[in-house]
Amino acid sequence: MKNKITKLTGLLIILVFVVLACSGKKEEKIEDKGAGKIKDTIVYGISSSPTGIFNPLISDTVYDDAVNTMVYDSLLKLDKEQKLVPSMAESYEVSKDGLELTFKLKDNIKFSDGTPVTAKDVEFTLTSLADKDYPGELGDYISKVVGVNEYKSGAEKSVKGIQVIDDKNIKITFTEIYAPALTNLGTVGIIPKHIWEKVPVANWKKEKDLLSKPVGSGPYKLAMFTEGQEVKFVKNENFERKPKTENIVFKVINEDTVIADLKNGQVDIVNVSNLKKDDREALKKENYQLFTHSNNLFQYMGLNYRNEIFKDLKVRQAFIYAIDRKGMVDNILEGNGVVTNVPLLTSSWAYPKDSAGIEKYEYNPEKAKQLLKEAGYTEKDGVLTNAAGKQLSFKLDVPTGNKIRELAAQIIQENLKQIGVKVELNKMEFPALMQKVVANHDFDLYMMGNNLPTDPDLTAYWTSSSVSNEKGKMGWNISGFATPELDGILKEGISTFDLAKRGEIYGKFSKYMNENIPWIYLFEQEIVIAANPNLKGFEPSVFRDFADAENWEISQ
Repeated sequence: MKNKITKLTGLLIILVFVVLACSGKKEEKIEDKGAGKIKDTIVYGISSSPTGIFNPLISDTVYDDAVNTMVYDSLLKLDKEQKLVPSMAESYEVSKDGLELTFKLKDNIKFSDGTPVTAKDVEFTLTSLADKDYPGELGDYISKVVGVNEYKSGAEKSVKGIQVIDDKNIKITFTEIYAPALTNLGTVGIIPKHIWEKVPVANWKKEKDLLSKPVGSGPYKLAMFTEGQEVKFVKNENFERKPKTENIVFKVINEDTVIADLKNGQVDIVNVSNLKKDDREALKKENYQLFTHSNNLFQYMGLNYRNEIFKDLKVRQAFIYAIDRKGMVDNILEGNGVVTNVPLLTSSWAYPKDSAGIEKYEYNPEKAKQLLKEAGYTEKDGVLTNAAGKQLSFKLDVPTGNKIRELAAQIIQENLKQIGVKVELNKMEFPALMQKVVANHDFDLYMMGNNLPTDPDLTAYWTSSSVSNEKGKMGWNISGFATPELDGILKEGISTFDLAKRGEIYGKFSKYMNENIPWIYLFEQEIVIAANPNLKGFEPSVFRDFADAENWEISQ
């Protein structure tokens, strides 16, 4: 699943260029015809409910992340052009050798409870990522900091490479060059030490009371959360950039009623990517604003590599050839997206622009049948079975709430049936799927969207250290696919600031993942958001649909 700027070194310019390359927003704005007073509440419609993990270090889903973006601030953030700019930080500096990163906090920053934010809160936030019991997915962000291993083992009581200089300044020292450092550490939500230091990191996800009453330094405070229904926010009076709207509400809506909800004023902002093209055009003609930008996730079907059947590359190849992915884009998305063949965002500077060496796996059910035959499968009782009696019969876990994904699952079921593979669809709420698949590793196949970070480093998703086979313990290498070669490529990718060299390395990563097919990559759908004609200050782009909420306002 963030400046008054100091003098930048050439090294920092490279880092910022990496972030710049991820942009791709387009807007269609309608003339504002509103006048008069400002509406006191803006309602943002969302398709699935957050789970309630309102701590940015341990949140599991994009829906929880959206809440955390409202409540917590970070040292840096992305602006609408995808450039890193200061938020809580007044300035930052990268040393010439690339091994030291220093942040200076702004004056008079406070948490929503009135407590001043200091460098010790930043130290506590980053140190928590190095805790041996840290349960989140951001641990790799801190892995290259001096002293992390000693702290993790218990040999030291603090991380030597995280140094508080004074209340406003903090320095982070690395053992080796870590290219994503500025982006990853700079955009982490800062949590209050005085709140979370009272609870062992291992127990954070169990602290329902603290999670339901988050204290951050972002533009809004959480007022109420009703799972499955809505999240209510009230503006944070301590936020330095005073929010223009008193209340924001995230309302869980049914995708089937999106248009009605927008027209009757039940929602002011809503993702309409899944609507028919004609319906979106009709909204535009009625003066609703439409914002379009690249996605920060792609859809895929995961395979459980712990199952011996899926360790056979020919089986995996057969699956991807058997699924009509272009048909999904053409028919389900009405062309509003692209087929993906590697686990990177098409908007990323690291995505392979040269298709040489990247197999497209175009729809070819006959080839799929031949591959399964070569793998030793023959039909028995209507299902392909190998000599050991292993049937190609699986359960596909599908989270509800995203109609496009549910339709894609139905197509997969039908496509695989045509080559002799039996698939049963098992629909469930997203939190239940997270527990079943990510925590308990109890699945054959699953559908999900892979939400990716700004930097193309995917260490958290694909290294052997990210695999968990322990029931109840989440591992973000969900499928369990890991090899020494892949570990080596990912390590190489974060070991240089040279953009050209990193591009070559991620080209090698793309080719490896394209050849090995640990997932069945499906498509990347372009984001389209519809909004009230009188909404101002809303400037969504890839990675930041919920950013700058303090600027949102509707005149009436």
